[in-house]
Amino acid sequence: MAEKILAVYGVGKSGLGEALGSVFGKNGYTIALLERNQDHLNQVKANLEKDGIKTESIPVDLADFKSVDDSVRAISKLGDLDTVVFNATVRRKGRPSTFTGDEIMEDMAVNLGSAVEIASQTIPILKQNKGAILFTNSVVASKPGTTDTSQSIGKAAVHNFALSLNKDLKKDGVFAGLVNIWTYIREGKLGKQNPLNIAQAYYDLVQKRDEVEFVYGKSN
Repeated sequence: MAEKILAVYGVGKSGLGEALGSVFGKNGYTIALLERNQDHLNQVKANLEKDGIKTESIPVDLADFKSVDDSVRAISKLGDLDTVVFNATVRRKGRPSTFTGDEIMEDMAVNLGSAVEIASQTIPILKQNKGAILFTNSVVASKPGTTDTSQSIGKAAVHNFALSLNKDLKKDGVFAGLVNIWTYIREGKLGKQNPLNIAQAYYDLVQKRDEVEFVYGKSN
């Protein structure tokens, strides 16, 4: 029986990428970690392997769609791709009145374009395996400030893409959804800010497939 694969695009340094590997890995998944920083990939890979989780690291430049396509081919050699998590984001500093169109579009290559490219390349595989693709979203998609403009534009676009993708893929047995995080992510914290607790929400959503958008950590 082939390995069941979780692919995490955009491991990042918040701790969430590693936590996703930990939660899914302890439930029998082999983990594929993908981002541009090879040194960081190696560090997270080593951490997961200490816990007995089979892990592979695949460098990818999300601003380069050919690199994205190559990464999907590398993942497919590891086993059966079951779940994809898009967890990447570009946070450009500055206020909305100071940005140029070129700057925003440069960020959108990662914040939106790579999400669409990853989906387009992995969906044929996910259809075979009746898998899932999840997108990390954020409060900034609906409540943008003046210092997170570029990120908020990307998150809003990915939000709508995920919702439409969910409707499109239902007939194929593939689940598309998003986890909308309304809290800080802080390693070592107890409670809702702990990345392991957030990662568990992703795992539960993949298993239950009961709502397209899970809002995590929102206070009533």
